Amino acid sequence: MVSAGQMAGMVSTILLPLLVAVIPYILIYRRSSKIESGMMGAIGYGFMGFVWQQLIYLMLIILLTYLDTDFQIISGNFILSSTVYSIICGIFVALGLYWGIYLTNQKQRSLYRSAVIGIGFGLGSVAWNIWVTYGMTLYEAFRINTGSFSGEEELKASILSTSVGSMLLDSYKCILLLLIYLGVALIMGKSYLEGTKRTTWAVPIFVQLFISLTNAFMRQYMPALGSKIAFHLILTVMAAAAVWIVVRWLKTGNH
Repeated sequence: MVSAGQMAGMVSTILLPLLVAVIPYILIYRRSSKIESGMMGAIGYGFMGFVWQQLIYLMLIILLTYLDTDFQIISGNFILSSTVYSIICGIFVALGLYWGIYLTNQKQRSLYRSAVIGIGFGLGSVAWNIWVTYGMTLYEAFRINTGSFSGEEELKASILSTSVGSMLLDSYKCILLLLIYLGVALIMGKSYLEGTKRTTWAVPIFVQLFISLTNAFMRQYMPALGSKIAFHLILTVMAAAAVWIVVRWLKTGNH
């Protein structure tokens, strides 16, 4: 039987990122609602921006991995392959965010909607990494407890052994990334509206490159527990910086 604590952990893991996303959305919406609309549309652009860039990124990596070319040599070198994968990932993240910012500014230029693109993009990451995975896990957990589970025993054992702490840590990671994407989208939106193209592209690429490389090198060269703790601490600092940027922007009224 899946314990009540595990079930509660799955539900919390699914809901917490959404609840956190609502807070900055409300703060931005309250400032913008008197002068413009389209915030939910911006959320949708951001969400879809994550989905399509992630799909294309994965298909590209699979294609490159199976090509009989020099790319196989790159794949055999951890440092080189990690750098290449991280750069490609950074470019696609920038494309997904830029796509949303570009579309939401076609009819009316708005830094509010541009920032909200980051929330939608972060929710896309949550859906990809949390809602699908833990939604299915929660469904199978109900089936286990009701005696209707018919899947493989390995899946059942995996669900039964999943700790609440690991679930909440996955949720916390996605929350941090959502806040980071919000800050990145705000900087991108401001740069886009000011016509500073280099900053518009450089910021998301650099931020994602740093996140991806840091995660890869820590997982490779540090003990599993230590790398996980250190990586989440780094993400926490980055998310705190992103929150500070957004709060300062809302307070200054430079919109």
